[in-house]
Amino acid sequence: MSNNATEAPSHWDRSKSLLYKTLAIWIFFAFIIHWFGDALNGGAGSFPGGYFMAGMGVQISFAILVFWFVTKQSQLDDEFGVSED
Repeated sequence: MSNNATEAPSHWDRSKSLLYKTLAIWIFFAFIIHWFGDALNGGAGSFPGGYFMAGMGVQISFAILVFWFVTKQSQLDDEFGVSED
């Protein structure tokens, strides 16, 4: 085994790092955002739409997160020469 292989992070290590970052962002949007749903609600007698607004925003953020992950993983695959193209 060469020194170059031990110094540089492998494709799998970089992929795991990207996966953990994506899961951390997913957990934030899936659980943490909904804790603040009450803050989005209006005063007394208004429609309690805070959780609805948080849910809609989270769905949009999940779609963006999927496209971001695929783009980053594709760049990583190209960098290591294991792309599917």
